[in-house]
Amino acid sequence: MTPYSKIFERFQGKIQDYTIDEMFLNSIEDYEDYLMGFLKSGLVKFSYCKNDLSDRDEENRSFTADLTELEQEILSQLMLGEWFEKEVNNILDMRLAISSSDWKRYSESQNFKEKAVLRDKAIERADSLMMQYYLKNMSVN
Repeated sequence: MTPYSKIFERFQGKIQDYTIDEMFLNSIEDYEDYLMGFLKSGLVKFSYCKNDLSDRDEENRSFTADLTELEQEILSQLMLGEWFEKEVNNILDMRLAISSSDWKRYSESQNFKEKAVLRDKAIERADSLMMQYYLKNMSVN
């Protein structure tokens, strides 16, 4: 059995998000509910996992299977890609980019581009880890 918290800890170590940090301090349940959205979005992208990722105990917030370190890392990296997707699509940042001076527009535009680059790198890293996983678990006849 692998608790979701193991994947969440790996994910949390990869980001700096004061909203999520505050959520953790105020309510572990709200924190885990929020992160669950990123995990569920990431789960569908890990389609060839040897363990059945749909076999979960939602009440105890855990996977029924004992996930390997690599499987846990892949899931946390997929969560990171989903988190960056949210950051890139953040409407508040877009509103800031549209208002104020040309300098601010340029600054916010650069911020948006950097987030998109980081998102793409997170997705590439997840893809690389999944390829490593698939090759490691490929049966040779």
